[in-house]
Amino acid sequence: MVRIGVIACDMIQLELEKVLPEYPEVVEIVWLESALHVYPERMKQTIIERINEMKARADVIFLGYGYCQSLKGIEQEVDIPVVLPQHDDCLAILLTPERYAEEKKKECGTWFMTPGWAEIGAEMVIKELHLERARKYGKDPMVLAKRLFAHYRRGLYVDTGVGNEEHFQEKAAQFCRDFDLVLEKSSAESGILAEELERCRRAAIDNVW
Repeated sequence: MVRIGVIACDMIQLELEKVLPEYPEVVEIVWLESALHVYPERMKQTIIERINEMKARADVIFLGYGYCQSLKGIEQEVDIPVVLPQHDDCLAILLTPERYAEEKKKECGTWFMTPGWAEIGAEMVIKELHLERARKYGKDPMVLAKRLFAHYRRGLYVDTGVGNEEHFQEKAAQFCRDFDLVLEKSSAESGILAEELERCRRAAIDNVW
């Protein structure tokens, strides 16, 4: 049987765990913290290290990421077959690129929240804006974050069908209260993760790389 290894961002852990039971070929999963994407090159090197650690136990490795600023072409930098979804980031994967573009066109000042993003909330904004260091100087990172976040107008919570909906909606609502955003709600089950895992399985079975 083909052995599939998975290395993925924990931002999409819930969505991946929903589809992974359909793939008994998956023999190992490594979740990496979502904040890694704040430092793209460090994220890339960490993923390559994990690939090299896993390659003796897998025939092919699926990366639960988009390009995320630094991963495009990573398949050529390792010596084991790797499948990387060919999309910009996890939001494009979970919404589809078309929906993502439509929502940004509707309101360019939109902060998108899937369940994973809603769960992390304001702490991710602080990391995204590299404001952790403000604490060293006696300043409140949230005060600075709100100031730098002023161009956002809408918080769009996207239900991806992973359950616990009341909890995630309240997290999204709290985020919007924290940053004075108008909360809107939508849903999306793009199927891209399942499609990419299927591509990974079929290519490995057929030995097509």
